[in-house]
Amino acid sequence: MGLFSFLFGGRRPEAINAARREVTNAATSSPSVAGPPTVKWRPDSYPMEVVGELNYQEALVAICGAHSRYGHEGEYSATLLREPSNAFDSNAVVVLIQHRKVGYLSREQAERVAAQMDEAGLKTVYCAARVRGGWRTNQHDEGHYGVRLAVPTWGWLDLGIGAEKPVKQREPRKASTIPAPAAKGPLSGERIAIQGEAPDGSLATELAAAGAKIMARPGKTTTLFVVAASRPFTFGHVRSSAHVAAVALGITILSQDEIRARASSSL
Repeated sequence: MGLFSFLFGGRRPEAINAARREVTNAATSSPSVAGPPTVKWRPDSYPMEVVGELNYQEALVAICGAHSRYGHEGEYSATLLREPSNAFDSNAVVVLIQHRKVGYLSREQAERVAAQMDEAGLKTVYCAARVRGGWRTNQHDEGHYGVRLAVPTWGWLDLGIGAEKPVKQREPRKASTIPAPAAKGPLSGERIAIQGEAPDGSLATELAAAGAKIMARPGKTTTLFVVAASRPFTFGHVRSSAHVAAVALGITILSQDEIRARASSSL
């Protein structure tokens, strides 16, 4: 539709303005809990794109009218209908306008929307839709009709049935499980930060058993920075924020093989 806007400067003839006034109450009003399930979304926003509408241009022409010089832009009430018997996608959601099929939700969006419709026990949901296109300047220059829906493309959907947005429960913070250093050992006095493994991993446990104090991250008191890998280190290792911080602090950097060799040589 960029070309349409370029050619006509975003002007809307009266026919288009009239089409905008045809939006049904189901799609534009805030439905009550007892009303039809209708997606609540901010006005004049249509983020979700309908796919496959090229296969339903005849239906869109019947809804919007034949191609014309100025094209068409109108707002309508759309129906989202679950189609679990679809041979290609059991999550399929078909889009209808004026009881005519005009396309489908994309596979990714259908999975998300279908899950929420199924959870609510709904086979049909309504929403506002915007149809644009239908311009023709000559026999070789025309634009097909496209459909977008007033449905958010991520997160929870307010289907207008009185359900409240689920509150994500925060998991309680786990107590620190960093292994305590052994009282004596070949690495006693060393304060070691480890890259590539959690501070309570097997390498950390091994080094703590050798007397090292395991640090959560490199800092000013860290004496060694150990990469839980063999040399040469990967680009990802050397460009990580922890590795860069260790270099900036002047901390000695060792591989897991080198720290084990140091521990063994101190025995």
